[in-house]
Amino acid sequence: MFSPSPARSIPEACQVRSALWLHRLLVATMAWAIFVSSGAMGQQVERYGDIPADSVAIASIDFQELKESPQFRMWPWEVLNVACMEQFGFALDDIETIDATVSMPSSEPEFGFSIRTSNPFDIATIADTVATGIEVSPKDESLRFRGLYEFPMLRIAQKDPNRVLVGTQGTLRRMMSQRIKTGGRTVELVSSRESNIRVAINLVQIRDLLLGLWMTQEQQVPEMFRGDIESVIELTDNLLVELEASDSKPIRVSFGTAGRESTEKLEESLQRLRTEGLQFARESVESQLASEPSISDAMKQAASKYADRMQETFGDASMWSIEENRLELKTETSMMASYQTIGVMTGLLLPAVQAARDAARRMSSSNNMKQIMLALHNYESAYRKLPLRMSRDKDGQPLLSWRVQILPYIEQQALYDQFHLDEPWDSPHNIRLVEMMPQTYANPRFDVRPGHTVYLAPFGEDCGWPGEKFDFRSITDGTSSTIALTEVAPYLAVPWTAPDDLDIDENPGTSWMSDRGANVGMFDGSVRWISAELAEDVLRALMTINGGEVIPMLP
Repeated sequence: MFSPSPARSIPEACQVRSALWLHRLLVATMAWAIFVSSGAMGQQVERYGDIPADSVAIASIDFQELKESPQFRMWPWEVLNVACMEQFGFALDDIETIDATVSMPSSEPEFGFSIRTSNPFDIATIADTVATGIEVSPKDESLRFRGLYEFPMLRIAQKDPNRVLVGTQGTLRRMMSQRIKTGGRTVELVSSRESNIRVAINLVQIRDLLLGLWMTQEQQVPEMFRGDIESVIELTDNLLVELEASDSKPIRVSFGTAGRESTEKLEESLQRLRTEGLQFARESVESQLASEPSISDAMKQAASKYADRMQETFGDASMWSIEENRLELKTETSMMASYQTIGVMTGLLLPAVQAARDAARRMSSSNNMKQIMLALHNYESAYRKLPLRMSRDKDGQPLLSWRVQILPYIEQQALYDQFHLDEPWDSPHNIRLVEMMPQTYANPRFDVRPGHTVYLAPFGEDCGWPGEKFDFRSITDGTSSTIALTEVAPYLAVPWTAPDDLDIDENPGTSWMSDRGANVGMFDGSVRWISAELAEDVLRALMTINGGEVIPMLP
């Protein structure tokens, strides 16, 4: 279609990308506009004259007004402008407006930008490290094109000195076509508003697509919301989002409909979604917090109080403003306050995130304990007995922990071979191996000294591991009802090679636990969470191997 100009070599700077960080910053900040700074497809083409009427979405930015507003005065415009000139060959200060169009979805995304500038600009001045060589249309030599190295799907087009188009091949062709219909309701929405940034979505164009997607996902949504969500899709013809560099009404969201009756029905659905959604979200978060033992009661109460305040604020029935065919969400707050939704989410989710992180660490610790229990079972299978809680020399003096004895069964044979098994754990040779503790013995929940572990074997009168040899048949209370391994509080951590474990006579009840409970490994190989609120006699019964106690069903 177009004949290329003589090929240009790509400078070495294109390969080096010394300014790549700045490039990406500007791309993100200016949303493609950094590659261009002007152009028009003809001086007679008015603004939006190259935006197709059947666009699925249109976005407009009054860039110059936004840049000059007091709310953006602290942005480093001077630095960005010089950086654009030095790295890309155009002045950021020249951009006046940016208008974007998104076409109906297909196998590939289709979108484009129309950028107007205050001063004439030539796309030939764009740095060769950014764009490919000039291509000229054989039908119109004033129409020129360039590609973008980092975004091969995009092209730059320019015909006149104060407007540049950037977009995918199909969208550019439509934006330049003399036969394409422009204007329409979506263009009217963005052109009739004075906000600095406007985004209008033509839902009529994609309603069938949205309904189809909804049908595939509706079972994932609580039944109480399904009818209203479907009504919102069916009743909304367009959606308009406006952002203003203003302290009075910084954000406005409005829904367009076919008329007054549809607007009133839409309001009813949105009100129910808002009020019931707030209640559902609150109950869900509170339920999660209530079931999470690592969250303190004080934090749960604080989250509940904040939820009360949030529900009162956002449950205001006067939140909507209704016109004939438009329903607008009010945001009569300051710019900072209008973003208090971030605070709402932070306040609600902070405890939940804390709980999730602790739950993930607890799960990781549980996995470690499962590996240890599996190693104990494999050891017992090989030797027909469980390892002694500590090895001893010929005089009966303690040498090494059971954790050293099972090393070959946690894939640590090489480390096991380095130990002098006839020497104590703190001998000049063995002491050096403490720092080589396997990750299996490291609990991700706790910060303890290097080489220390919180995975201990309980022992005491009639409890835990006896001093003599024993096997699973010795556990007459049942392997699924007897604790073999405990996860203790950090202050009880011991060097992993040392023959030290949990003396439950010196640490009665749940005093050895951290926070609100602990993972424990049962002799059957399972790992369970034991609450710190568990009765002391029940916990003691779980520690004995042949006490004959009747143990109640645990939660």
